Amino acid sequence: MIKQIKFGTSGWRGIIADDFTFENVEIVSQAIVEYLKTKKKKGIKVIIGYDARFMVEDFSQRVAEVLTGNDITVWLCDRPTPTPVISYLITEKKLDGGINLTASHNPYNYCGLKFNPEDGGPAMPEITGYIEKKTLEISQGEIAIKKMDIEKAKKKQLLHEITPIEAYAEMMIKKFDVEKMRQIGINAGVDMVFGTGNDFLDTIMNRIFDEQSQIVYYNDFRDPYFGGYRPEPDETRLKTLGKDVLRNKMNMGLALDNDADRFGIVDDQGEFITPNEYLAMVAYHLYKNKKMAGHLIRSVATSHMMDQIAKHFDHNIKVTPVGFKYIGELLATGDYLFGGEESGGLSMKGHVLEKDGLLACLLAAEMRAYEGKELSEIRKDVEKITGKYYSSRINIELENNEQKENIMKSFQNKKKDCWGFNIKERLEMDGIGFQLEDGEHDTWLLARSSGTEPVVRIYLESNSQASFDKLMKEVRHLK
Repeated sequence: MIKQIKFGTSGWRGIIADDFTFENVEIVSQAIVEYLKTKKKKGIKVIIGYDARFMVEDFSQRVAEVLTGNDITVWLCDRPTPTPVISYLITEKKLDGGINLTASHNPYNYCGLKFNPEDGGPAMPEITGYIEKKTLEISQGEIAIKKMDIEKAKKKQLLHEITPIEAYAEMMIKKFDVEKMRQIGINAGVDMVFGTGNDFLDTIMNRIFDEQSQIVYYNDFRDPYFGGYRPEPDETRLKTLGKDVLRNKMNMGLALDNDADRFGIVDDQGEFITPNEYLAMVAYHLYKNKKMAGHLIRSVATSHMMDQIAKHFDHNIKVTPVGFKYIGELLATGDYLFGGEESGGLSMKGHVLEKDGLLACLLAAEMRAYEGKELSEIRKDVEKITGKYYSSRINIELENNEQKENIMKSFQNKKKDCWGFNIKERLEMDGIGFQLEDGEHDTWLLARSSGTEPVVRIYLESNSQASFDKLMKEVRHLK
């Protein structure tokens, strides 16, 4: 009997050889088949991709065996492929969905499986809930797993290998002002973190920029250990890139996570630009330089800097629960220009309904070309509109789930005041948070508990440094 398989904000993840096993991969694959059957459609087609981890080709082959065993036609990627590319190919090829073997930015010993339906966006809770229910029925023997040998599937024309680079590269290049970007040129460092960005981001950048530009690619080969660090382009990892940018007088440093759906940006001074800041910079660029229109979307845990940009350009902001699926759902309506979240994910109108780190990196190069300024100067221009915000996310790691529940109860029990501030508004869309009364300052905090481990995540922000420091002091005392 397996543990109940649960889908988090972005698919099912587990430790390889512990809960992420061939047996469980087959169970989840058959459960996805059961969902696809509810469409009551003939000739179902699904793409399968994978990231740069251990044994992902083997896991993806097992998924293909189950799908073809159920008479589903499979398009199997021939190399590690970014999540946003899978998302794009679902819609470009008019497929019924995509399955991606990825644990994104999790450590090397994890793997994962993510399902995207026919719109290319992350599966919504009603879909993943159905799949979870079916995994239980399959594990209990109520539904049989059907499989077909790979060679037999090829002979029956149920399995096709594809090279996924070209279609995505052509689509991406059309989104940018290549002439303007090529004319100004670029001197950049690009960290692939040993992940799926290899062959994709470099292919696109090398087509946009000519030999007058200088682009140095780091960690642009496959290493399932990811250099001994989480494959995440956070401030800690990008310190080295920042030093190289400064030493070599580069214009910027760009980085992706393992499955290339998250971004990391370093400015010309070697300084890490937080995702919260960068989302505001991109919104500014799309409105001011690209003359695009539409409202903005952010998650409840994301900085209010985006709110200020929307207001400045006479647009509104829509707030969603944490999880890019909710942002993608709104982008699909066509009423919104751009959406993002503080963990380093963004997308925009007319693009995929998934996070796209490659898009984020290329937008940095494009905004510099339009502005004729370095990123450090653009940061200052944006800050003149938004004001200075101080924000942080603190992970409170606890010994057990009881401690986690006690912390969440302590927030739940706060009714009128929180840490010396009166509560102006309760934020209960996702987790427990408060908009605080703080004079003319915008001060808030949010507590969210992990669904899988004894961790409480505290998000806090203020445009007053004194208020921010006061909140930080209180958070550090939580245990």
